Amino acid sequence: MKLQISSARIFFLVVSYFSLGILAFAQTKHPTPAVRTNSPNVLLITIDTVRADHLGCYGYSKIHTPTLDSLGRDGVVFERAISQVPLTWPSHTAILTGTYPFQNGVQDFTGQPLDPRFRSVAQAFKKNGYRTGAVVSAYVLDRVWGLARGFDFYDDAFAPDDFQKKDIGLVDRKAGESVSHAIKWLNANGQTTVTRRPFFLWLHLYDPHSPYAPPEPFGTRYHDHLYDGEIAYADHELGRLIAWLKIKQLYGPTLIVVLSDHGESLGEHGEQEHGFFVYNSTIRIPLIIKPPVGSRIQPGRIDAPVETTAVAPTLLKLSGLKDEIEKQFTSASVLGKKVKTDDDWPAYSETFYTFNSFGWSPLHSLQTKQYQYVDAPHPELYDVLADPDEKNNLAGEQSATAAVLKDKLRELLQRSPYKGTTDATAGMSPDAAEKLRALGYVAYHSPVPAEAVAKGLPDPKDKLDEFNAILRAEDQIHSADFSAGERELEKIAREDPNLYIAPFLLGETAARRQDWTKSADEFKRCLQLNPNFDQAMTGLARALYFSGNVDEATQWAKSALKLNPMNYKALYELGSIEAHSDKAGAISDFEKAIAIQDNFAPLHRDLGMIYFEQQNYSKAAKQLKRAAELGTNDARLFNFLGICYDRTGRLAQAVETYHRALRMDEGLAEAHLNLGFTYHRLGREMLARGEYQRACKLKQEFCKVIDSAGQKK
Repeated sequence: MKLQISSARIFFLVVSYFSLGILAFAQTKHPTPAVRTNSPNVLLITIDTVRADHLGCYGYSKIHTPTLDSLGRDGVVFERAISQVPLTWPSHTAILTGTYPFQNGVQDFTGQPLDPRFRSVAQAFKKNGYRTGAVVSAYVLDRVWGLARGFDFYDDAFAPDDFQKKDIGLVDRKAGESVSHAIKWLNANGQTTVTRRPFFLWLHLYDPHSPYAPPEPFGTRYHDHLYDGEIAYADHELGRLIAWLKIKQLYGPTLIVVLSDHGESLGEHGEQEHGFFVYNSTIRIPLIIKPPVGSRIQPGRIDAPVETTAVAPTLLKLSGLKDEIEKQFTSASVLGKKVKTDDDWPAYSETFYTFNSFGWSPLHSLQTKQYQYVDAPHPELYDVLADPDEKNNLAGEQSATAAVLKDKLRELLQRSPYKGTTDATAGMSPDAAEKLRALGYVAYHSPVPAEAVAKGLPDPKDKLDEFNAILRAEDQIHSADFSAGERELEKIAREDPNLYIAPFLLGETAARRQDWTKSADEFKRCLQLNPNFDQAMTGLARALYFSGNVDEATQWAKSALKLNPMNYKALYELGSIEAHSDKAGAISDFEKAIAIQDNFAPLHRDLGMIYFEQQNYSKAAKQLKRAAELGTNDARLFNFLGICYDRTGRLAQAVETYHRALRMDEGLAEAHLNLGFTYHRLGREMLARGEYQRACKLKQEFCKVIDSAGQKK
């Protein structure tokens, strides 16, 4: 007994993780109705951050994309597919709900999750008897944003180490792993013949998103244009899924839709990546639809502008399904009817990233077959047929055309604008509120004063240097050059003292350096500029806790939760604080968080360790095992899990688990000691003595424990 207790008291450090505070909503379960036997399987593939003009089937000769090119030959290629917003989460929300961002309220990544009033096309498929699964490859599509509704299976688990090593927005996994997960789900659901219950599967691949680091041989093959290498790698891995469908004789009967959420600027117009502007480099995307066998749709190409909001209605129409979600759609199917052209079917785009993160003007655009109009403080008009790179602004020369498109844009923004459960403009004067709504600020939640908005905000074009300076600072911080990054951010803060994002990033940077005093000061400064910024509240709680100010840390964590009562990251932070003084409270917080997001490994790890301290080894084993399944590769965790198995009589599992710990860390004396004890319990004395000797050699204090144990034999 003494051997095991001595080891059990060696407790490893609980690491806290800082991230977003976001809401989640419970899904209502409904009985699965019968589905028609002729309903096709449906595969929706979104490849993040792909420009249309960087694929072979769109005429690009510097890349090899055989999988997508083949799908293009078998289906319909849309030459002018337009993303409604050049940001991952809002764009996927538009795709899955068939609604504009200004209608569903998801306009960037600073707001609330998708309102439960909006249904996902996955819910329509599930209601009509489909098996529904999703495999997403980036944390920015975590289930708590609201896109998991309607999916029987939503794979959003990421390696827990990534939350320590990467910025939260860069936590992702490679296409190879995600494609393997998708095939595993298909195999597990018996999708081998067309007579089985059909599936709706959404597969999201993230690889073309920055930073660009394609695996070999793509890194070498595309060494001078790594972005293309990421696309080629994603295409290669996607080929495995298409091959699986063909082997199972499911390719023909399956409706396959492939598109991107947005493009990548690659330096055009001074923008390196995406989200800041709404030029075609970031909003023109690939869209390929391969219809199922038996469809009247013929392969071909369509050059009229189409919106991604049309994807959901197209999926239902080509599946032969009718559902009440159609009342929600803002677009009709792009196939199965005569396609409108020119001014009859303009495509809308927007970005509120510039507004909600920096306090600069948002951008709206409307695109016809010939023109792209950008509504900004300095309006822009481009003839995209004659000037596809959008270099010649015609707004001054063709003011009548610009005025017509501006009127169409204002008319569009009045169509069912989003209204939350409470009116965000209720406290403003009627005049200011009306101006905001007219300008498309339907989900107003920026710290920018309403009066400033009504008077006019800076044009993002005029703030490009400042924006790029922020990106430089972030790059320096990500590469661990903290001093350079902080100098850049401090300069920005001096030049633009109302920019809350600068002290926020400084607070995060100080936290990474474990300068908790400075981190707390910067987060407080951020909250003075943006009092309702719950991310800063969460960061401040963490900084104060590590500074020893537990009471104030607790209050800030609770303040974040008051804004977002089901914010699992804030619950995790609060539970981590309470774990040292209120075990029951910590357990409650962790269990609430797990009920929201079961795939966050640190929650299971830390909850398991609390149960371990309480000697509730059965519950501890369950949580620690789940943390291991989610990818926690920590030898100490497996040592504790081995103790739990030993204490609950699962000796063979204990031995196996200790060996796993020692494969990770051969020098972990505690694991040798505990393995020796379990061997002793199994009557394998020679093996036990060997492990005792190794433990004694590694830690001198264990020698006395072993001698004591030997006297008790």
